Amino acid sequence: MAVSEKTRKIIWGEAGGRCAICRVQVVTAGTDYDDPSVFGEEAHIVARSKGGPRAGLLDDASIDSHTNLVLLCSRHHKQIDDQPGHFTVDRLREIKAQHAAWTRSLSEATPGRPKVVPNPGFPQPRVLTLITRGNPLWNMIKSSVTFEYALPDGLPAENEDLIMEFLGAVQDYCDIAAELHSVRENRDAEKGLQSYLSRLAERNFLVGAFVRQMLLTDGSGQEGTPWPMLRVEVQPASHATITDEGGRPIPNEQPSTGASDKEQSA
Repeated sequence: MAVSEKTRKIIWGEAGGRCAICRVQVVTAGTDYDDPSVFGEEAHIVARSKGGPRAGLLDDASIDSHTNLVLLCSRHHKQIDDQPGHFTVDRLREIKAQHAAWTRSLSEATPGRPKVVPNPGFPQPRVLTLITRGNPLWNMIKSSVTFEYALPDGLPAENEDLIMEFLGAVQDYCDIAAELHSVRENRDAEKGLQSYLSRLAERNFLVGAFVRQMLLTDGSGQEGTPWPMLRVEVQPASHATITDEGGRPIPNEQPSTGASDKEQSA
């Protein structure tokens, strides 16, 4: 089993987007040229592998439950695995509980609950990028920590089933993106997405996407944690309008459902 998106949201929400040991925010701000860098990792308290640090007897569902995971920066994730004699199961559960209590105290000290808001340091996307290849969508998935979608109503059952299958695959890839490191694994993910895009194109559907730069904030007035949000929309080609980057329609342009190296806005 992989860590689900719901589980990941619980872990990051309870930790306030900070490492449970050093309490450093584990997503850096992006730049004018690059996406934010994510160096937070969901670490297992009882190891997933039977031969791993702190291996124990938990079933598959419990291993990847939010109760058995703690958010850490990459440095401290490596440290707890290298030093299992010090970072025992009981010790990590205590660290996690203390950090969760500290995170709650921040929000309880000020009005409001944790929420996701637009990052004022970045312009919000005005149009969707037309996705015709697996690679651009996979890059968006890897740079995001959460996912939302939209699809039209009133579709024939066979088309709705295909779209829901595609969106489910996007969600699954969001869940496991941080665990895929090799060139082969990343290329296989791109091919999996490309297969869905091609099938949707055959039925005259377009896929558009963008990544919104958001902040996870607790209302305390402190700087929020970067929280990039991927939005994916699937629409019939006949309903789409091709625009420039400013959202202005381009006359006499018809959406193309074929693969292309040039990305457009939809």
